[in-house]
Amino acid sequence: MIVLAVGTAGAAVAWAACRVSARAARPAVVPAGRCAVVTACGWAWLGWRWSVGGLPAWWLPVPLAVFAVAAPLAAADLRHRRLPDVLTAAAAVVVGVAVVVSAITLDAITLDAVAAGEGEPGAGLVVRSAAGALAFAGAHALVRAVSPRSLGAGDVKLAVGLGGAAGAVGWPALVVGAAAASLVTLAGACVLQWSRQWSRQWSRRWSRQWRCRGATGRGSPHGRRPPHGPGLPHGPGMLFGACLVVAFPGAALDGEVEAAARAIAGTGMNTGMSAGTGTGMGAVTHSPG
Repeated sequence: MIVLAVGTAGAAVAWAACRVSARAARPAVVPAGRCAVVTACGWAWLGWRWSVGGLPAWWLPVPLAVFAVAAPLAAADLRHRRLPDVLTAAAAVVVGVAVVVSAITLDAITLDAVAAGEGEPGAGLVVRSAAGALAFAGAHALVRAVSPRSLGAGDVKLAVGLGGAAGAVGWPALVVGAAAASLVTLAGACVLQWSRQWSRQWSRRWSRQWRCRGATGRGSPHGRRPPHGPGLPHGPGMLFGACLVVAFPGAALDGEVEAAARAIAGTGMNTGMSAGTGTGMGAVTHSPG
């Protein structure tokens, strides 16, 4: 039941994002139904992982935020070869809010550890997120300055939100996310190049077969070869890498989990000691003589 409710909420969020993108100053119309289905599946899967203990509850808002904008942004980049500003800005804001919510929840869990002077893990989460956003966006901006054809301005803007999410996981997550994005883009470009070569070979084969009808006669495919459009955009790869690292944070969150465990254990020990002390005092008070 929980998984179904989470999936339905994800579908509603993705549908709203698609509508906002379609009504923006520079509209980018994307298939809202397909994006809603993809996001619903992603959110339902995250809800299932949380229900079986695969994700800590305090961390859940961050992957939900990244998955919420992943499908609409990827669809816009694939269809229009650009990332709408309204969605990249929304991604940065939503991820930032999610990180703050996770930090507050984490601090609430580890309240006893914070009171004992062991640090504030929630504050560290926010600091890592902000530093990751700056570092990730700065790296992409540098690549765009050196090679403008490699990345678009939308990729740099998208790096702010995705860098904040990956930075909250930890610095290694930024490297893993960037590497996964590059691999996905490279693999997609290879598949795209192979499909174009196959299409050209098919076109030449049929051109020779229909040559008797004339170079431009009816039935000749001459002049109708598939166009050499732009290469595969990098945005979908970036989104895949970010979804990967936030959905599988692994050992990167062990420090926060251990702090929470210490706080819970400390609470139990303090309660037990208080109860034991009270019992001992009562025994002394009522002892004869």
